[in-house]
Amino acid sequence: MTHYSTLFSQLPQRLQSEISAHLGSIVGMSEVQIVTRYKDVAWWLRSTKLAALPPGYAPHSGHLTAQEFNGVGSPVGVAPEIAEITNQFIAYESAWHLDNFVHQLLAVINQLHEAARLQAQRQAEEAARVEAQRQAEEAARQLAQRQAEEAARLHAQRLAEEAARQVAARQLAEQQAYAAAQALAEQKAREVALQEARLALELAPVVPALPETPVGPGQTSSETIPAATPVREIVFIPGPAAMAEIDRATLVLKQTIDTAVIQYASAISPFLKASETVVHANR
Repeated sequence: MTHYSTLFSQLPQRLQSEISAHLGSIVGMSEVQIVTRYKDVAWWLRSTKLAALPPGYAPHSGHLTAQEFNGVGSPVGVAPEIAEITNQFIAYESAWHLDNFVHQLLAVINQLHEAARLQAQRQAEEAARVEAQRQAEEAARQLAQRQAEEAARLHAQRLAEEAARQVAARQLAEQQAYAAAQALAEQKAREVALQEARLALELAPVVPALPETPVGPGQTSSETIPAATPVREIVFIPGPAAMAEIDRATLVLKQTIDTAVIQYASAISPFLKASETVVHANR
């Protein structure tokens, strides 16, 4: 795209001077505004010069180049008729160069508008791309946040379930330990009771049999007269064989209970240690 300043420099010098004299300040204007100002001034000058010509004026078929036109001087010191013809010729050539300049500037303005449109389109596309990228990053961030929150929730749920399981295991272990202690205490009590029963059997006094009173005349056998000594209960005292069997049965019972208690304590010991570890960790 040809710059407006290049087109301006290609004009005849007298037209450059006239345009600059009527252009005014262009400070702070955009490029489109500056080119439009040049176009408007050039069009106004063209209209002014054409208005100074007589109707149907056409001095010749060809036109002068800018360099040739620069060589045409103002009519000074010549006859009025020649001066008028010269001024009309200069006005006519000026209008023609200005008309070309205006059309060239119109093409530049169209190109600037198209460039601005393309630039705006690229900026809009870039803004849309950036916005799409931002939305994608935001969606990814929100997804990652939701996944992290879900993972944290599941982790907390697992911890809570594990803590509840350990508490339940501890409670069960405590209950079983209490039951085992109760069973052990009951077993000890049974052993003590059995030992006391055995001692009672060994130390029980032997009650002699009551003598029968002879049946007198006129009495039947069912009318036996009891002796003066009161009747006492006869207690069975086991012999050596019975005592050996009792001792053996007692020993087997004790060993069986001790073995069961040891196996139970070994089975629940890991749970009791795990529960103590969780308690210390929570503290």
